[in-house]
Amino acid sequence: MLALELLQWQRDQPTFDDRAVDYAVTFEVSPPSWEPPPCSEETFTASCSAETAIKTSGEAEALACSGVMAGASTPHVSALADFSHRRNMIVVDMTAVERVDFVCAGALLNTITRIEGQRKTVQIIGASPIVRALLLLIGISPRHFVRKAA
Repeated sequence: MLALELLQWQRDQPTFDDRAVDYAVTFEVSPPSWEPPPCSEETFTASCSAETAIKTSGEAEALACSGVMAGASTPHVSALADFSHRRNMIVVDMTAVERVDFVCAGALLNTITRIEGQRKTVQIIGASPIVRALLLLIGISPRHFVRKAA
């Protein structure tokens, strides 16, 4: 039950559906239904309103993140997962990111790990030194950080 609730908080419905089937088979009862938690007003203004955009620079498209990245269900993490579906090289531009909290950094690590499990490459460009330090601390490999071309 806890794993299912955590997946709802992470807004990861495909994994939730897989775990719900496992739950039903194991315990022979109906699993809980999918009900992601709504953003509260404070959370919405703090993290759900953060902007992501796809921008084209040269020949590569990049997912541009900006603002404060906070919480496990941040729109940045969802946008990264969506952005990765159509590409083998995923470039994340963090030039305009002001701050990343510990929970969001963990969610980013999980998302990057899932993407790399599909034999895709993730590159992070433009991360400030403090953001880079947190992401390295949480477990994102130094190989993901690429210097932004001038």
